[in-house]
Amino acid sequence: MPSSTMTAPGTAAQPGQVDDHGIARRLWQEFSAPVGLLDPNTLIWRAREGADITLFPDADAALTAALTSGVLWHGRVTAWRPGRDSGPTWLCLPVPKSDASTLLALVGFGADPGAVAEGWGPLCPDRALIAWGQSVADGLRGEAFPRTGPAAVGFRGEGGERLLAARLIRRMRISDAPETFQELALKALQGVLRVSAVAWVPAASGEPVVISGRVEGLRSRDFRALVPVDLAETVHIGNGGPSPDRPLVRGVVVVAAESQSTTGWIVAVNLLDGRPFGAGEVEVIQPVASLIGTQRTNGRLYRDLKEMLFGIIRALTAAIDAKDPYTSGHSERVARIAVRLAEELDMPPGQRGDLYLMGLLHDVGKIGIDDGVLKKTGPLTPDEYRMIQSHVAIGVHILSDLKKLHHLLPGVASHHEGFNGTGYPQGLAGQEIPLVARILAVADSFDAMSSTRPYRRPLTPLKIDQIFREGSGSQWDPKIVDALFAARGDIEQIRQKGLGQSLVIAVDAAVDKFK
Repeated sequence: MPSSTMTAPGTAAQPGQVDDHGIARRLWQEFSAPVGLLDPNTLIWRAREGADITLFPDADAALTAALTSGVLWHGRVTAWRPGRDSGPTWLCLPVPKSDASTLLALVGFGADPGAVAEGWGPLCPDRALIAWGQSVADGLRGEAFPRTGPAAVGFRGEGGERLLAARLIRRMRISDAPETFQELALKALQGVLRVSAVAWVPAASGEPVVISGRVEGLRSRDFRALVPVDLAETVHIGNGGPSPDRPLVRGVVVVAAESQSTTGWIVAVNLLDGRPFGAGEVEVIQPVASLIGTQRTNGRLYRDLKEMLFGIIRALTAAIDAKDPYTSGHSERVARIAVRLAEELDMPPGQRGDLYLMGLLHDVGKIGIDDGVLKKTGPLTPDEYRMIQSHVAIGVHILSDLKKLHHLLPGVASHHEGFNGTGYPQGLAGQEIPLVARILAVADSFDAMSSTRPYRRPLTPLKIDQIFREGSGSQWDPKIVDALFAARGDIEQIRQKGLGQSLVIAVDAAVDKFK
């Protein structure tokens, strides 16, 4: 991520003072997000980390937001969004100095799931961000005033109510099943609250209730019944003690994930020390409920993204096959052969998934080639051969518009490069050619030679072996040709059409790169 740091002249740290540059870097590392330290008296950025000044909000507007919410005078952390419904969210927190001055720290968090890849912090609900920021602000206050202020808790402490949201944000993955994060969050919440049981009750009746802990005789449907039918507020506290229909429930607190209560609720039952539930427990539960709701919503968006990507790749592959019945299934076979070669070369599984997708899409540019040229049975003229060659550039252009597939471009762009530099489009040679492209070149050539074409019948296995031996070290990477012969038995069997489960696995891996 880009990094730009500036410290105002004359601001070198004095003994006992917090160094501005050091604090900005620590906050950047803590939140994995752009950080700026603003002097509220001069409106000068004292230090910045993680982003250029042009990405930070207007200093005067930021100060106004901080003064309005009490960040500077009362130490209250707040989340501020200058663009209201769009743009990044800025976490505003005070940075107290030992000379009794206070700086305003602004930390930028992404406005959409894809923003994390652009260098912004993770997408999280405001309540969770505020809880995280407050725990960090408390630690800074303890460091600036070790004798009179609260004890420094550190940025990455493992316990305490104030650090719970930070711990859960670091563990939150939109690619996880919602139940996985719900179980993690509820277990952590149960330990912090010290309650007999805590449950996530989704608003949709068909979704399962997830429970951490146990109250004798209380089942999942009973937790759902603890949510008042006419609940109009986001919080409900019941401390009336046991009742005939709930003899084991001494106290209960219900907190909605969001104001509309359409996502679900966290339900906590029976504090272990016998106390009644109060505002303190609600304050701890609220950011966790918001995180569960956010992870659940983003998880659904993530699954939709995978389905969309899966559909795009299937459609593109089908379009390639439809162009020429003689090459139908070619892309799928090249993809499978390439993966088998990669296994022989000990390529990591994650890279093999990308290679599989490259194989499916390596000829996608042929969609833009005239059918008369693509299916011509006789020799190609020089102009027609150049037109065929242009399918590489066309393929790169098509995929360049699909941001989530950018990492597949090296294979698509270079699979026709020759190991001795005689290929196209750039005339790359040897190690200049990406490894994935060198593998695809062998897989592509093998399937082309062993398939029927309008102008010839398939070559015999002996003839194919002879061509590869003669071209090893000149047209193809000799190590990959060796891998071809080593895996020859398996590769001969890769002669099926259609998209299998391997595409689903590869799409999963591709989308996981952006979570």
